[in-house]
Amino acid sequence: MKKLLIGTLCSALTLFSACDLDKFPTDSIAQDEAWQSLTDAQNFRIGIYSYLQVISSGRNIFPQEYQSDLYNALAGFGNNGGDMHRWNFTSSQYDIEYIWQYNYVCINNCNNIINNIDNITLANEEERTEANNIKGEAYLLRAYCYHTLALRFARDYDPATAASNLGLPLVLVNDPNGKPARSTLEVTYQQIKSDIAQARQLLTSAGEANSYYFTTDVIDALEARVDLYMHNYDEAVALSRNIIAKYPLATTVADLENVFLADEGTEVLMRVYMSTDDRTNEMPYFLQWNTASNAYDPYYVPSQWVIDLYEDSDIRKQVYFLQDNLITNGIEGNGIYMLNKFPGNPDLKLTTYEYYNMWKPFRAAESYLIAAEASYLNSNETTALSMLNQLRTQRGASTLNVTGEALFQSIKEEWIREYIGEGQRLEGLKRWGDGFTRHDPQNANILSTGTGMETLSISPDDIRFVWEIPANDQNANQNLEPNWN
Repeated sequence: MKKLLIGTLCSALTLFSACDLDKFPTDSIAQDEAWQSLTDAQNFRIGIYSYLQVISSGRNIFPQEYQSDLYNALAGFGNNGGDMHRWNFTSSQYDIEYIWQYNYVCINNCNNIINNIDNITLANEEERTEANNIKGEAYLLRAYCYHTLALRFARDYDPATAASNLGLPLVLVNDPNGKPARSTLEVTYQQIKSDIAQARQLLTSAGEANSYYFTTDVIDALEARVDLYMHNYDEAVALSRNIIAKYPLATTVADLENVFLADEGTEVLMRVYMSTDDRTNEMPYFLQWNTASNAYDPYYVPSQWVIDLYEDSDIRKQVYFLQDNLITNGIEGNGIYMLNKFPGNPDLKLTTYEYYNMWKPFRAAESYLIAAEASYLNSNETTALSMLNQLRTQRGASTLNVTGEALFQSIKEEWIREYIGEGQRLEGLKRWGDGFTRHDPQNANILSTGTGMETLSISPDDIRFVWEIPANDQNANQNLEPNWN
């Protein structure tokens, strides 16, 4: 693993304030000087939330979207995401390295808080409560990072094989010279659950819609997600019900547009803060305007079969997609549906054609899907169908009356309808043990074609469902056992 120094926190903090280089002239901050008061803890808290902004959207989500079966690359896509889309990427692929590196940088910054915050002097119980909340946030963010990495760099969790499958190198104490080996997947998930449990003991910030910070409801949402992967189905359903009871879904076009344009809504448990002075991870690849051609010119568009999943009455079809003409590499495409989930928040724009939105890592819609899938896999089809139909009808879609494999297939398709563009599809295919074949593009004339493109078929056991540990990290740390043997 790369040497992730405590000093990297300085670069994180510069998103909000400059590090005091006169006071701390070396590449790491002396711990006895860095941790003196609650103010120090508050500043380090800014650092971990700045890294959440870096790791939670944009290039951290799009690679697995390109890799999935939902899109076709257009003729003018310029090979952006091309190796992911063709499934011929290597361990040196930059986006993979980026996701690995920055999640571990974030983990190390969380470790800094967890291992040092108890050393500060606190004036009263009010400060103690705030310090506990900060420590709880660090535990929860560390769990979030480890789960993100486990989904991409380890096999799907199976209780029968988790003790023998490779997990992650667990870094709980910052050691610039450390070269940790990979734990088992079972131990990795035990650590994730342990961090969530610690967060529950420390974090008391009550949940509220559109929070910029972790709350007790975000704890429930993350643990429900983790429990689904761990096959803890009863727990996943119970936690999801807690969220469903508190966060009403958008039921009109206007309200759902507000979620994805203005980045706020009653169903949003948490959004990652941005301002015009603090923006990162622009998201233009699915919807961007080319001023030279005076037309839309995205890199990828959804396949026709994806568009066909939506009924005309479904408000998601009206909000998640924009139907318009485009020009790609000089080729015109008329009436093409483009993904419109990241249209650019007007309050974050400095120029007309920008596509910055606050990432929403936890929305209540996920709770319905987790409850539906967990119930089905726990042999409770009645609850599974009920949860599925509750989500569908609130989005304007019709009710379904299906059982057995047809019900499971309907749940899988609902994950697409709700979470297209948000990084869930590849994770779902891996969780279900499904392969895919790309098919039925909207317009074959506008595509980039060839090997690995519009007709690509991937088997469920393809090694690239699990990403390889980045080559640089394998070279630096010989203790890291690779995924691709």
